Amino acid sequence: MNAMHQGRRRPSAVLRRADLPSIGFAILAAASLRAVVQAAPDPAAQGSTERGVVYERQATREETRRHALARIMPDLDPGPWHLLGPFDNTPRRGERDGMRRIIGPERGVDLAATFEGRFGRPVTWRTIDARGWEFIDFRRGLFDDERAAFDSVAFLYREVIASRPGIVEFEAGSDDGLHLWWNGDTVIDADVYRGFSASDHLVRLPVRAGRNTILVKVTQGVGDWSFQMQPRIDTRLLALLEYHLDRDFPDRPQLRYYRAMSLLEPAGVALEVGGLATDAHGRAYVATRRGDVWRIDGAMEDPPFDARFTRFASGLHEPLGAWWDGAGLRIAQRGELTRLVDEDDDGRADLYETVAAWPISGNYHEFAFGPEPDGSGTYWVTLNVAFCGSLGKSTVPWRGWALTVGADGILTPVCGGLRSPNGLGRNAAGEMFATDNQGDWVGTSKLMHLSPGDWHGHPAGDRWYPDAGFPPPRGEPSFKPPAVWFPHDRMGRSASDILLDDTGGRFGPFAGQLLVGDQFAATVMRVDLERVRGTWQGACFPLIDGLDCGVNRLAWLPDGSLLAGMTNRGWWSHGRRPWGVQRIVWTGDDPFDILTMRVRPDGFRLTFTMPVDRVRAADPAGYAFESFTHHRWEKYGSPEIDRRTLTVRSATVSDDGRTVDLRVDGLRRGFVHGCTLRGITSESGEAPLHGIAFYTLNELADELP
Repeated sequence: MNAMHQGRRRPSAVLRRADLPSIGFAILAAASLRAVVQAAPDPAAQGSTERGVVYERQATREETRRHALARIMPDLDPGPWHLLGPFDNTPRRGERDGMRRIIGPERGVDLAATFEGRFGRPVTWRTIDARGWEFIDFRRGLFDDERAAFDSVAFLYREVIASRPGIVEFEAGSDDGLHLWWNGDTVIDADVYRGFSASDHLVRLPVRAGRNTILVKVTQGVGDWSFQMQPRIDTRLLALLEYHLDRDFPDRPQLRYYRAMSLLEPAGVALEVGGLATDAHGRAYVATRRGDVWRIDGAMEDPPFDARFTRFASGLHEPLGAWWDGAGLRIAQRGELTRLVDEDDDGRADLYETVAAWPISGNYHEFAFGPEPDGSGTYWVTLNVAFCGSLGKSTVPWRGWALTVGADGILTPVCGGLRSPNGLGRNAAGEMFATDNQGDWVGTSKLMHLSPGDWHGHPAGDRWYPDAGFPPPRGEPSFKPPAVWFPHDRMGRSASDILLDDTGGRFGPFAGQLLVGDQFAATVMRVDLERVRGTWQGACFPLIDGLDCGVNRLAWLPDGSLLAGMTNRGWWSHGRRPWGVQRIVWTGDDPFDILTMRVRPDGFRLTFTMPVDRVRAADPAGYAFESFTHHRWEKYGSPEIDRRTLTVRSATVSDDGRTVDLRVDGLRRGFVHGCTLRGITSESGEAPLHGIAFYTLNELADELP
């Protein structure tokens, strides 16, 4: 490998536990939550805890959920939101903004009243399509004048019917200013410019039996304009409740094939997963973004209520990767690769050894990911660019690069052009890949093949190529296209960890493929790769959705079940929790879906997980094809551009019914080709679980396989 070693080997820095101040390596168990939700063997069975929560199966999933939650707090039935606005928020003389300006509803709500709104137009209260506690974006279709998105004020009003009196905790947030009245009393008064966070405010509100009122005033001053308010419940409780509901009322086809079980951390522990690893005994090691490492025993139990958490290590600097090497835990911290060893086998690390170190400038965006072994005793890491203004920067060496760390601790730079490479993993051929996240110079998230001297498109780290012994990139001619583009929002927004399915079929029919997490969508995708004319390319498919939180890390347990480590701090995500670990188990039933999508000289070959209905599959109208690409520019992300609808000329089904060859007009190198099934079923009439695939076509096949 052509490379410049970064000076002499840095002597290993070693700390032992006895050298550290007491940091409370206490064993904390989640057993107190075991009975928070108890599964009753029949609807009449009773159970209770110190929280007074009982799981009793009712007629429907929703009735059962409401019945359980009603034991914690009053059952709340929110009416629809009524919207009034926009009003002018432009500051007048002596004002900071219009937040304090009395408009009228502050004195009392009359839903029949008319007001003079912004631009001299009359405005009245109107009902909007937002009945639950969901996020409200005032810029998305609520006002018909685009000017209303800037320097405006809006009001929301609703009534909430409670089954009984009590105290309920609510969290609320806004972008920007927020004034909130509960039953006519001010409970939040925040005249601020800020980005949105649903947990900006936590308030305990006295709920009356029957009718309660909420009035909200939200001002727009800088950036976006949004609001959300929702009851706050212990998210561990919600996770346990969902476990039972999924068992008794499976409401999604996915639950027939895959079940997700939450391993519940101790109360008060912010389990924001940065690193995740497992050992041969089935113990999981979770490195948190706050610098702790927790060991989880009992991770493979079902029900998962007895998982035991022990603090294995502490005092680390935002670890964002972990690997169990057989005798110790390797952790990627901000500025170094660290090895943690439990020398006396008491369940906590005694030795903290610096294996290798790299420069950091102190910029908040200088994350470090990995380590990922390549099978030769070498570990790979990837380093995030710094973020300054709206662009990534590489102010110290190797930011925006992939590096290897040898057994001797020497760093070797491999390739650059990376932005935020939050995932590393090898495919079945042993080649190393990384994911990168949408942003400047990255139109949408992608999966990249890493090899010496590559340039993956982000220019921030170009200055280090001569130091690494490689010729500098020459702009676009040097750009190495990714093996796979993940279409934004259609597959996710923030691709994360990569994990090869080497379980031998213990996780379903996808052995040999790559699993890829998405930190925004709270999903796990899968990727099938092929090498065409020496270039890696392939297709991505949905697999698992509806998880507790954004998926940041993946790891296998010895029984072939999958662990997903999750976090959303600073990187907002879907899901009911802000963090956590879930175990995903294959039920033993194969879903019907597209297994692989491979390119042919005249189209694509689709292979299915089971035989198809031959009549439907032979009809070209059963397949919708499109192609598109993205801008290569320094702006943050890119829309899909140069879109075309492609014509399927023929569909030929194989003798065994598992493969369909499609002749497709207009294939284009450098474009994503999307396929959506329309009416295709299995031989037994089963609909596909997802039925979509996106193939990144870098090279056309020379001949028929």
